[in-house]
Amino acid sequence: MTGKKRLEEEIAFSGYVISVTPRTRRGLLEYRLKIMTLGGECKTVYLRSPEIMLRPGIPVRVKAILSRQLAKPRWIVDSIEVLKDLKSIEPVLTRVEEISRGAFFIISGKKEGKMFSIPLQNEEILSKIPKALPQDFYCIFIEHGHQITLAEIMSKKEYEVFKRTLKLVSKLDEESSKSSRIISEYLSKIQGSPQLQFT
Repeated sequence: MTGKKRLEEEIAFSGYVISVTPRTRRGLLEYRLKIMTLGGECKTVYLRSPEIMLRPGIPVRVKAILSRQLAKPRWIVDSIEVLKDLKSIEPVLTRVEEISRGAFFIISGKKEGKMFSIPLQNEEILSKIPKALPQDFYCIFIEHGHQITLAEIMSKKEYEVFKRTLKLVSKLDEESSKSSRIISEYLSKIQGSPQLQFT
């Protein structure tokens, strides 16, 4: 493989984990991670064996390799590490009061006792917000210099399901086969539930 070809098949970037979705493929457990880079770009990668405790809001550095084994190529994590020089971000209970449309969609509301109004750049997030407002959500906000981005939004029910999922993820260190079975059974029970789709 030439150097140029190798460069095209690998990526390395830093950013914040904004969603972790456990799933099974061909009977094996894997995780779909969505990561917002420090430059504000959203990337999706896949991971088999976590080297770190996965949860939304942690800053990470990722190296990934492009896999062409399926019809649609996808990035497989080669290594992932927590960045020590950046603070983790916790999901914040947020009151979303209004979505207005001008040149951009603007989301307005209140978080941590303060009013906010910011452009909504991700239309996938817009699809998660019901028309009947105001409502409370758990949100992940990421700062890029002086700009604040809404990176993820979860209903209270989604957030509770997500916390239970994270507890199951932690069982991987005990016994991988047992953990895979537990999570597979958990996923099968709620398969098709919109509350599992944290993407």
